[in-house]
Amino acid sequence: MLNVRWMKQLCMVLAIVMVVSLLAACGNGNSANSSKETSAPTSDTPSNKADTAKDEVAAEPNAKSNEEYKGEIVLWSWEPEHPTALKAFHEKYPNIKLKVVNNGAGDILTKLQTTISSGGELPDVIRIERDSKVRIFDMDIFENLEEAPYSADASLLFDFDRETFSKDGHLIAIPDDMSISGLAYIKDLAKEYLGSDNPEELEAMYPDWNSLIEKGKEVVQKSNGEVKLFPGLGDVHTIIRAQRKEPYFDGDKLNISALTETIKSLVAFRDSGTVDKLDQWTPAWNASFGQSKYIFAISPIWMPQYVIGANDKAEGRWGLMVPPAGGYIKGGSSHAIPKGAKNKELAWKWIEFSSLTQEGADSLKADGVFTHFKQAYDNPEFAKWTWPNFGSQDIGEKYFVDIAAVTSDVSENVNDIILGDAMGIVLQTLTKDKSFGVDQALERVKKEIKAKEPKIIIE
Repeated sequence: MLNVRWMKQLCMVLAIVMVVSLLAACGNGNSANSSKETSAPTSDTPSNKADTAKDEVAAEPNAKSNEEYKGEIVLWSWEPEHPTALKAFHEKYPNIKLKVVNNGAGDILTKLQTTISSGGELPDVIRIERDSKVRIFDMDIFENLEEAPYSADASLLFDFDRETFSKDGHLIAIPDDMSISGLAYIKDLAKEYLGSDNPEELEAMYPDWNSLIEKGKEVVQKSNGEVKLFPGLGDVHTIIRAQRKEPYFDGDKLNISALTETIKSLVAFRDSGTVDKLDQWTPAWNASFGQSKYIFAISPIWMPQYVIGANDKAEGRWGLMVPPAGGYIKGGSSHAIPKGAKNKELAWKWIEFSSLTQEGADSLKADGVFTHFKQAYDNPEFAKWTWPNFGSQDIGEKYFVDIAAVTSDVSENVNDIILGDAMGIVLQTLTKDKSFGVDQALERVKKEIKAKEPKIIIE
């Protein structure tokens, strides 16, 4: 009996040893499978093993190493991609190539339409310029970037980006270059005619457009008409239309009250005599930056380098301030991935790296481009930026801290393009005909809109 009892106990011990060995083998197998990205826990308790299994399932879609992303991205763009950012991207993803197919900014829409109608192959990424954005977005051909496998986090962008780059409530493009805008001014003119060349003092002295218009009348009188506030009504329109708090359209219905407020402001500037008659982007308008005829200039973030700096070689002559009524958005581009793209995963790696990481933000800044990656500006050193025309002023802090804090954006749709064409005609008429007032301008806008798009509701 003693031998039988001993044999049973021995069998039980052996069974326990076998079970423990099997559990240990399973644990070692899991550790080997996850060694590229994660390390296995040291404890072999059942609860830890369950947690490890869950973690491995969750991590599986991202289990690739950077070297394992291989292939070529085709990008439609009107400019070469940022060289420093592209070099940094290739260092991180050495087996992803980027092929840029050049198209004019205004030609992207036409090429998209032609390619789709002919059944042609769409690129993996498209750079979209703001002026044509609403028409391109309306085509409904882009991926929802907030869904897997992209899972874009909108909170990484500025608050005013969310609505601007969304369709049907979700992001379909990620903004590339910053387009936040302020008000540039010639310092010696501001000091002589406005009472200060200090940006914070000017902001306190002229918090709204009415106060600036009243001062502008004095400027014109004191200078015998030689100095005015702005080169033309187009500059004023650029700012005040972008500062509006309501969209011009709710679907196909025109917001008459919002449009009326814009036109009233334009007429007020025109009637004050504080604005000249230069059309934007003409040779005379460009030349005005090197002159001393106009105190103010529109100043999107790309303006110091590409417009003011290109037309005025003098250093330290300009200042930058928050505009009356706050900041505004002018220009800028974004990247989107077509639903029919062949290499969506690789395309996202480029967008994610360049626009949603600190590494991408640093490399873009080296190329003179400022990202929409909000966290980057938490570092004062990153936000710091000077430009020769503005002397020692930290215009980076002015843009990214002061102006950004009072900037908003509004949604637009394809009807805004039609309204923009109509307003172009109205601006020309306002400039040439002083008897052309608010009521006449509204009627002309309605007439132009109805002629081009009868479905628009005007009440």
